[in-house]
Amino acid sequence: MGGAGVGPPGLHPAFRILLLVALAAMLFRYSLAALVVVEALLLAAAAAGGLDHLQGIRRSLRRIRWLLVSIAVIYLWVAPEPTAAGRAWYLPSQADLVLALRRAGVLVVLVTAVELLKRHTPASVTAAGLVALLRPLAWLGMDTAGLARRIALTLDAVPATAERVAAAAARHRIRRGLAGWGEAAAALIRDIEAGAAAAPGRAELPDAGWPRPRDWLLLAAGVAVCIGLGAL
Repeated sequence: MGGAGVGPPGLHPAFRILLLVALAAMLFRYSLAALVVVEALLLAAAAAGGLDHLQGIRRSLRRIRWLLVSIAVIYLWVAPEPTAAGRAWYLPSQADLVLALRRAGVLVVLVTAVELLKRHTPASVTAAGLVALLRPLAWLGMDTAGLARRIALTLDAVPATAERVAAAAARHRIRRGLAGWGEAAAALIRDIEAGAAAAPGRAELPDAGWPRPRDWLLLAAGVAVCIGLGAL
């Protein structure tokens, strides 16, 4: 890869991935206040991209709502901090509540950040960024471009599969019970087989190019912010 590349405007795609990794690595160190600040910044960035971005984040968070409930139950009642003398076991302490919110907040922030990355960076460009990050392994003979193409195809296939599942469920009225689920599964399998019969397309990766000096400065600033938020 060389030259300016054809990635989206803004930060180099490889550095977007690195910033996501840096944020994920620091999340468990953040206080509840820091998590709220990060989520607010991510939502502001999503709002700047349009209502569709916010709706995408809402749908992503809705998918993990039961996981969030499970986290709350575990940290508030299943495995709370030792109960203070004179306090009922079913009344969580303030420390338990803060810990549960922090753990749930980590997941909320991470899902929001991933969705924001997906919205601002097409799958093919994300894969090109992965190729740039894995370039040292390519020097050792690993087919990093092939790996990145497979990742790009997977990133494109997962939302399409989710849409097929939803469409099959809607057509066959899942609420009818077990029979409805069976009909929907059979229809989904037929749809997948029909799609597999078509000639697959070739995943072409854009050239992400080499990072510019501005990209390095933005990466350093972003990492510094991720580390600095740990002091809140």
